[in-house]
Amino acid sequence: TSTTSGTPVSSHQPRRSESETMSERFDPLQESAGWVADTGLFIACGRQQSNKYTALERFAQRNDLTFVIPQRVYDELGGAPNRSTPGQMPINSAIDAGWVTVADEPDYTNSAVSQVMDDVRSFIAHSSNRDEDQIEKADAALAAVAVELLEQNEFVCVVTTDIDAGEGVVASLEANGFGNRAQFKNGFELIDDIT
Repeated sequence: TSTTSGTPVSSHQPRRSESETMSERFDPLQESAGWVADTGLFIACGRQQSNKYTALERFAQRNDLTFVIPQRVYDELGGAPNRSTPGQMPINSAIDAGWVTVADEPDYTNSAVSQVMDDVRSFIAHSSNRDEDQIEKADAALAAVAVELLEQNEFVCVVTTDIDAGEGVVASLEANGFGNRAQFKNGFELIDDIT
């Protein structure tokens, strides 16, 4: 357990099933919500021609939403020119089609961004029994993007296949004054729901 602003952030909270999470919190499709997505969501969809990728694109377009990804996620997906393999990861096509966008680099001078990023690393380290130095920087970047989206939206929905990261982002946001404004959606469950 770490503390933030005097509020404990526990990594030992019971995991909620997706149906419990959805019923207890806001409905991200009915509210003003920003959507943050992680690498795992796109990897789980596979190639652009796959049914899962097509379903994710239709879901975003039908609900008039844009998945915002951190720059680190974009790089992990092969978006960086020197790591790109044509046809392997369809992230650039999704960006060109307008249903994915890459966030600006986090504003580390924003104290909420810095604190939430630190808290996410601590949460994941404790819940996964790893050293904070071993936590992926992309996981903390999800939290930074979520903070910045909450400055423009009433709510934020964090979509990732990494349960520790998703729960860590939500717990960290709640501990830093964004209570009941964030929700974690398991990327695998989202794909199952829409395919």
